Amino acid sequence: MTHPARNSTGAVSTAVRRGTRVPAQRAAPGALRLQVFWPVPGIAVLKVAGDVDVATAAPLNRALEELTAHRPRVAVVDLSGVDFLGSAGLAALAQASERADVRVVAPTRQTSRPLSITGLDQRLPVYATRDEALRAC
Repeated sequence: MTHPARNSTGAVSTAVRRGTRVPAQRAAPGALRLQVFWPVPGIAVLKVAGDVDVATAAPLNRALEELTAHRPRVAVVDLSGVDFLGSAGLAALAQASERADVRVVAPTRQTSRPLSITGLDQRLPVYATRDEALRAC
């Protein structure tokens, strides 16, 4: 089980690779790193970096569940640091969208293509930058 670490600003940072906890500052290549922050009241941002696959999806699911439990007006999931987005990550986004108003930042082909192929980009608003997603809130 992985426990997120909070830094001095209250942001949550976790790194996971194949079920093993790795310090966020020295995460292995492809490891999943998660950070939550609230840029303004009611709007939460979950910054995701690394590979999102079956081996790393559980921490993403937990982070999305915890985030949506706080009932933000909007939850922005920033995938700008994601190198690989697999079906388990797509499922996590779809499930989160059933609990909250989720916006996705998918600036790279590695993130935008899976969203497009599966049609998830028709269900969730997708933006090229976090600033665009936040301006649309």
